[in-house]
Amino acid sequence: MRILAVTQKLPSPVHDGYNLRMAAYLPRLAQRHEVALAAIDRGSIAPELERQLALVVRLPEREAPRHGLVHRALSAFSPDELYDRDPRVDAELARVCERFKPDLVWSVGWRMLPHALELRGVPIVADAVDEAVREAWIELRAGPSARRFIHLVRVLRFERRHFPRARRVLFVSDQDAQVTSRVAPRSRCAVTPNGVDIEHYRPEPVDETPDLLVFEGALVHPPNVAGVRYFVAEVLPKIRAQRPRARLLVVGRDPPPDLLELARPDPQTSGVEFTGFVDDVRPHVRRASVFVSPLIGGAGLKNKVLQAWALGKPVVATPLSVGGLEARDGEELVVADGAEALAQACLKLLGDAPLRARLSAAGRRAAVERFSWESATARLESELALALSRSR
Repeated sequence: MRILAVTQKLPSPVHDGYNLRMAAYLPRLAQRHEVALAAIDRGSIAPELERQLALVVRLPEREAPRHGLVHRALSAFSPDELYDRDPRVDAELARVCERFKPDLVWSVGWRMLPHALELRGVPIVADAVDEAVREAWIELRAGPSARRFIHLVRVLRFERRHFPRARRVLFVSDQDAQVTSRVAPRSRCAVTPNGVDIEHYRPEPVDETPDLLVFEGALVHPPNVAGVRYFVAEVLPKIRAQRPRARLLVVGRDPPPDLLELARPDPQTSGVEFTGFVDDVRPHVRRASVFVSPLIGGAGLKNKVLQAWALGKPVVATPLSVGGLEARDGEELVVADGAEALAQACLKLLGDAPLRARLSAAGRRAAVERFSWESATARLESELALALSRSR
């Protein structure tokens, strides 16, 4: 296949789930297909990956439109307000398509889909990754506001307007695909789960720190911030009441100032420590006794859980953290809903080394057998081929 990947940014540095997905898929697809990349010129691309691709085009940075107050008021509920439409991007994409002549276009992420759908005569696969209606609804219920209600209406209208126009709409979890099938029923949804580099994230013998819990995730992502804040306020005090030495290590870049306040005046006293940005998360996760994923919002399949599994760490997670994993509670991880249940699950694991070892081994097996990037790429290839065959 001749595949044109249209992305909202270049795939390096790999500091978030979007770039992780692209940096894993692109070289693997390029081994068996001709792949071109058209991306908004932000970030960078590794020279080795650029050599593997048939073409790399850096699209112009989009300029935010300058609309007056009246226009903003009249368009408050428009899905067009979710992205900055720029005719220069449309024109450049059309030139790329004419030059490369792809069999299909693989549009990754929401922001690029309206641009990709302007291309004529070529099937479009919309890799939405995460579903946004459910996430917007959860946020609205958690804290009702006019802004959140407007956002919910926008994403709902976006899905209904754009998703049915694509040959396939891909999500990383069954939950997300099911929501879109209900809110935009003419969409042809499919699931292509994320993967994990099982060689890079592999267990290594290390001295664990007793009673150390770890969370890992970029703290520019609001669901990660909300999950950490919830765990520190509602769960950690219950754990420390029985195990006073228990601590939470938060590994992730760009923690906001109000979150850092949770660790003051002293991490030992508060029981919370933030690393900020680190070059390699693996040593920090490996030395913890238990990995926690206390997310109470967000969508999609959580790379953080896959990485913890691959590293052989026992995991305690909320139900929202395990969407798309098809994980077996009590066998591959522990799923707990509510502060009391989360605290009791953590306490049980901290006090039971054989149970931690059993969950660690089962999680590693799940990562290797079901979530390698090779198997994920095979799933993606099959969906791209299906979209192409149906268009013909």
